[in-house]
Amino acid sequence: MIRLVASDMDGTLLNRYGKVSPYNVTVIQALAQKNIQFVVCTGRNYGDACAPLAEAGISCDIICMNGASVFDRNGKKLRKQPLLKSQVTRILDICRPYSVIFDFMTEGGSYTTASRKELKKSFENKIFLSMVSDEHTYETIESRFKFTTEESLLSSCTDIYKMSVVHESQEVLEQIRVLLGKENGISIASSAPNNLELTHEKAQKGSALMEYAIKSKIHPREILAIGDSENDLSMLSLPIGYTIAMGNASDLIKRSTRLTTRTNEEDGVAFAIEALILSEAAVC
Repeated sequence: MIRLVASDMDGTLLNRYGKVSPYNVTVIQALAQKNIQFVVCTGRNYGDACAPLAEAGISCDIICMNGASVFDRNGKKLRKQPLLKSQVTRILDICRPYSVIFDFMTEGGSYTTASRKELKKSFENKIFLSMVSDEHTYETIESRFKFTTEESLLSSCTDIYKMSVVHESQEVLEQIRVLLGKENGISIASSAPNNLELTHEKAQKGSALMEYAIKSKIHPREILAIGDSENDLSMLSLPIGYTIAMGNASDLIKRSTRLTTRTNEEDGVAFAIEALILSEAAVC
């Protein structure tokens, strides 16, 4: 029997406009009526994750920034695992020659060392936030960022939970991935063709989800997890009850999961939950 459903957000629970569909909302509410927990596992920070959920009337615990922090439904922090400052310094040193754009995720929002001109050009060319750009205008993106310098960021006491590295060339990103792969303690994932997402090795969706389940006294076989991109792989490769790829998922994810559902534009999350948990024909 499934007692916990874990869902990614962008490309999974959310449509291309960053909204939770009415069907998804209805099904998530039906889970609550059956005392089945629902938790979001996202690369977003807490504020960015809360906004579309609150708009849809969904209240749930949230695993944020690929597992770097966890909050309960009331906003109480349950877990934190930022990058070490030494790791941030090494990432900057490795990436600096490649002229990348950074998104430094903190509890106080996102910072970038890019100029406004560089950020706007990257957004307009659908490089920055290429997977969810229909949700945003450039003005909404710029308003989410604090513009800073490397020196200012490193000299502050601000914890950095996740660093997104953005570049138009996948070949450049692969070179960076190889170099970063030689560093100790850094987890490397991706949520879009033009980015790398860097967290502490103990900050991954999979490890955070298992820790969450243990604290909730839920067995791995009682978990259903669903996602669409590489940053979901750590949870979708777990030995749990069901692992499900979205219809719009990458081939890597589809090969790694037990089942595939419909796309995020076709309410794939709701369809999977309905079929596997809520319907009379469900076997769990």
